[in-house]
Amino acid sequence: MNSTPKRILHITEMLSAAGIESFIMNVYRNIDRSKIQFDFLVLRDQKEFYDDEIASLGGKKYCIHSDIENTLLRVLEESHQIKVFLKKHHYDIVHVHYTTPLRAFYLKAAKEAGVPVRIYHSHSAAVSGKSKLKLAIYKYCQTLIDKYATDYFACSEAAAEWVFSKKILNENRVQIVHNGIDINRFLFNNSIREKIRTQLSLGNSFTIINTGRFTEQKNQSFILDIVDVLKKDRHDVKLLLLGDGPLKGLYKSKVRQLGLSDIVLFLGVKPNVQDYLSAADCYLMPSLYEGLPVAGIEAECSGLPCFFSDDITEEVRLSDQAHFLPLSLGEKGWASEVMKYDFGESRLKMADSVKNAGYDIQDVAKSMGAFYLLKAQGR
Repeated sequence: MNSTPKRILHITEMLSAAGIESFIMNVYRNIDRSKIQFDFLVLRDQKEFYDDEIASLGGKKYCIHSDIENTLLRVLEESHQIKVFLKKHHYDIVHVHYTTPLRAFYLKAAKEAGVPVRIYHSHSAAVSGKSKLKLAIYKYCQTLIDKYATDYFACSEAAAEWVFSKKILNENRVQIVHNGIDINRFLFNNSIREKIRTQLSLGNSFTIINTGRFTEQKNQSFILDIVDVLKKDRHDVKLLLLGDGPLKGLYKSKVRQLGLSDIVLFLGVKPNVQDYLSAADCYLMPSLYEGLPVAGIEAECSGLPCFFSDDITEEVRLSDQAHFLPLSLGEKGWASEVMKYDFGESRLKMADSVKNAGYDIQDVAKSMGAFYLLKAQGR
């Protein structure tokens, strides 16, 4: 009997500490690696956050790269490189992760290279502000997904509707794969809370937290505006920002301009996010769009009252601790809603809600493993 694990190739943009990569790694840590191994093909050749862990788990990382500035032409060049790569490296299953339909060309490359199982996985809901030309290209890419994918995954119903065609949706061919987390890891821990609050000199401050890359989508600039309002009513407010990204410098400048330097702490990328969630009192995520944010599920599991923009799918509402507010309320409206809330709820009971909703990573990994093995056997 062949005991060699089946290798799955995941194609994603990068391996930084971001939502898509966090989901893949959560599955990877919890899947039966004696039967299934993950390899990664990414679009930039540099040292990244998960590189060492992937190597320690037995995975391999490969890179392709194109310097073409035009997005569509770059995707076409990347697709050619993927086809060449897959003709040299045999995989029965390729799993493509993205936020729009644009990487459909990767599926075509995989089919032409002889890969029998080709999964397209949507990780984002609709993105506003796209031009008519771009939307027309996306529409065409949906037809390519119809033609070249064998399986269709999405993190939420909203993400499915954004990436896949009405034909695929109407045929009920999209599988919703929950962005599972390690529930035990994200349980509220009071001793850790006190330790982190002491380290950061938070005292008895009302501490807000956000976790995510510093990008326009995540809208951390709006959080700074909210905190600027709150400080006028609450002199004890603090803000913890965990993450990194292209807008970090801009946000640091804004903090100085608003006079928030003693209030806002930029903590960078942390491997122990759960500890900082335990240390906080409130979670804000005013994103412009999301598929189904892993970070939000983690915050809910920690028992934090969470305030999400109503542009985020309601599927992240796992309890009455989740609140959805329109961005049109502005920073004063958001600050007012945050201060209305009673923060005395028990933080340990939330984990059961997360598990019961299907977000336990052990359950998700078991289901994914069974799927991969069945597909690899041609069923």
